[in-house]
Amino acid sequence: MSKATILKTVLLLSVSLISLTLTAQVRPAHIFDNNMVLQRDKPVRIWGSASPQEKVKIEFGGQVKSVVANQQGEWSVYLDPMPANAQPADMKVSGKGGSVLFTNVLVGDIWVLGGQSNMEFDLARIFHGDTEILSAHFPNIRLMTIPCSADLKPQKDFERINEYDGWYERYDKKGFWFICSPETVPTFSGLGYIFGRRLFMASQVPIGLIDVSMGGTTVEAWLTPQTLAGMPENSSLLKQWNDKVAAYDPVENLKTQIRNWEKDSAARIKEGQKPERKPIKPAPGPSLDRNFPGSSYTGMVALIAGLSVKGIVFHQGYNNALEDSRPKQYSSNFKALIKDWRTTFNDKNLPFGIIETSAGGDPQTMDNYELRMIDPTPSIREAQFKAFMDLPNTGYACSYDQQVNWYHPQKKVETGERMARWALATQYGFDLIWKPAICTGIERLQDKIIVTFDKEVKTSDDRPIEGFCIAGSDRHFYPAKAVYVKTTDDKGKPVDDKKRIEISNSQVIDPIEVRYAWARNPLGNLVDLDCPIIPVPLFRTDNWDYPEAPYLPDEYAAHRANLKILRKQATEMARLRIISEAEMILKK
Repeated sequence: MSKATILKTVLLLSVSLISLTLTAQVRPAHIFDNNMVLQRDKPVRIWGSASPQEKVKIEFGGQVKSVVANQQGEWSVYLDPMPANAQPADMKVSGKGGSVLFTNVLVGDIWVLGGQSNMEFDLARIFHGDTEILSAHFPNIRLMTIPCSADLKPQKDFERINEYDGWYERYDKKGFWFICSPETVPTFSGLGYIFGRRLFMASQVPIGLIDVSMGGTTVEAWLTPQTLAGMPENSSLLKQWNDKVAAYDPVENLKTQIRNWEKDSAARIKEGQKPERKPIKPAPGPSLDRNFPGSSYTGMVALIAGLSVKGIVFHQGYNNALEDSRPKQYSSNFKALIKDWRTTFNDKNLPFGIIETSAGGDPQTMDNYELRMIDPTPSIREAQFKAFMDLPNTGYACSYDQQVNWYHPQKKVETGERMARWALATQYGFDLIWKPAICTGIERLQDKIIVTFDKEVKTSDDRPIEGFCIAGSDRHFYPAKAVYVKTTDDKGKPVDDKKRIEISNSQVIDPIEVRYAWARNPLGNLVDLDCPIIPVPLFRTDNWDYPEAPYLPDEYAAHRANLKILRKQATEMARLRIISEAEMILKK
């Protein structure tokens, strides 16, 4: 045998051995990595892949667990519950083909951060983000961002990537556990970080934060396909999306892109600009859209299903509050989502923190009061609040008062701190006020309505109460005067009853219904008397629901036309109201 033949044989054997080694290499799921946090006080599930029937051994914290991979090469094993431990340790996962060593592992609490872009919105771009970044020296806080993905088929794992973000023109590393520092925190969820760093500062328990949010997503995108299919109220939605998939033609899509490119290029050349690159492939079809029902769950949350975690914080709603809004459907789906995610993480009573849909858009004023009420956003907030009231072990944080005229209001610090108060009080045993004052009932009198709260309230700015409106049987809500009900103390001295507020408007002779903070970016300054950083949530006493958007094209067009009419009517009502108010002042 010649030297060349021997060398070729050796090389082939080497390649074969390397291939066998790679095939047999045990592979933990990518949610497990250096610098990770494991959940304390619960059985901790570890899983991954290996060769079929391969024996896999996990060693951590004095525990040794073994499991045999199934015929598909999948394996899963539980570590026994462990107390919190801030001392870095190693975890070894080994099989016949080699081993994987994870270093700098802590045991503490893992919180999952879900929702859309207002949860995803990074720390560097929120107000006070610069000082938060300078202060982010927390080696016992660990950060993980799951790569954004939408898919109809459940995925088993994610890839660790350096993803280009066209919105911010930067690259973000996703799928890695990072130690929290001024270098790693700027691109992480600002809201999630504020929440997590307060938990750590108070509890000194290691905190792991996993961001699974993705911008521009509806609540239906985050439900499991099985839950969606089992809910009759979602049948029309599923049909709408399936029809989109059936109608999608990649050849026609590319032709359309090219036609648009040609028009754009001609305009650019005329202006002396360089044309964009010519499209060479069709756009992803509807089946890969992040809002195909269930696809964001399947593409992101399903990848970490079964992970042992402490709780969830969820901030979403904007994409369900557009012209195709369906608040009643949202209410059902939002409650279903909470149950879905609790099942996903194997805990039917898992703490679930709800941050209501953020403020944004033009602020409500006395001049546009009625117009700003023609908006689905308050109905979406109402659905979120009802879920909080109806489901156990949930928290609620208002955000409507953190107002900036943008759909990504940068005021996240206050909201994150409010959510942290709930977690610290209910999950960590600290004595903190977190629960907002809630309307418990009303009393209809001849020319006014008395609203009662379950605890005392005040105004955030010590100015007159604002944000209430009142309506008679004509359903026209007028901005209302609101004052405390007067009572007397033990000495007969007149005092304000801080639990009861009198609502009235001289233009509403026989009022029957009240609303509070009812707009996307509303007026409203009531807060908890004992904890003035906690706003009173929006509420209403009527059942005059916002119109649900239909699915059929002709009906939807009529729905949009009706909304335009309602907005015109609201603008005219405000004009007539202001004139009437001026006339009344002149008469006086």
